[in-house]
Amino acid sequence: MHGRLGLSVYILFILQALIGAVAFYTPGLLGGVQRAKATYKYHRISGYAVVVLSFAAVATATQTPFNVNVLHIRLWAVIVCAVILLMGVLPRIKKQKLGL
Repeated sequence: MHGRLGLSVYILFILQALIGAVAFYTPGLLGGVQRAKATYKYHRISGYAVVVLSFAAVATATQTPFNVNVLHIRLWAVIVCAVILLMGVLPRIKKQKLGL
């Protein structure tokens, strides 16, 4: 589970970076500046989703044999850290930039 989720998160991070770079540096590939700006909302929303998925990948890592036998990182500690990080990120989300 952890490996597949981690690979998916890496692929989504790469896609996120590529789409953002294309929209910023070469908007002509997306059909012009206005169409590139229209992708911003979806790029931002998917970025938040990737962050949450990365938290899930780290949480599933606590159940791997290496962590259980060697590292001993507790699931509750990962969840607490994720909640603290989300408490810092969520208030900074600008709903008007998302079209909400």
